[in-house]
Amino acid sequence: MANWCNNKVTFTGNQEVLEKVSNVFQEMIEKETKGNIGQLPDFIESKSGYFFEIYQNETDEYSFHYETRWSPNIESLWIIANHYNVGFVLDYEESGCMVFGKTICENQILQDYFLNQCDFQDCIYNVDSDCYEFEGENYDYKEEIMRILLDRKINSNSQKIA
Repeated sequence: MANWCNNKVTFTGNQEVLEKVSNVFQEMIEKETKGNIGQLPDFIESKSGYFFEIYQNETDEYSFHYETRWSPNIESLWIIANHYNVGFVLDYEESGCMVFGKTICENQILQDYFLNQCDFQDCIYNVDSDCYEFEGENYDYKEEIMRILLDRKINSNSQKIA
């Protein structure tokens, strides 16, 4: 049985084209509610990268939450972005396998930022206090530390590019 990766994608671009992307996701949501588990847009000819448990963000009509098996489906999103000439920001995590990252697609340039084992070496779980310790601070959830580390990685890379 696969571990499930949680994903949130937000598409960016021209309003008219974003409506088309939204319609594709609405179609996949409808097909899934009818019992067809795992969805891909009709124009993707792949055997992987399926979207599961898709739902639309309540506050942003061009954001969708969904699950994938094991890891994010960046390639499927890349195909959608190129098909409609849009960008996207994907946040993903599968904490059981320590998969945590953000992918940004702008102007057909794809950048994937993710944490690896080395990033977690300074994060320690303290059994006595039932919290995580990182850089002298205590955190109730490991995800808080993961967000800090990912933001640092993104900012560090942005400074190198500038």
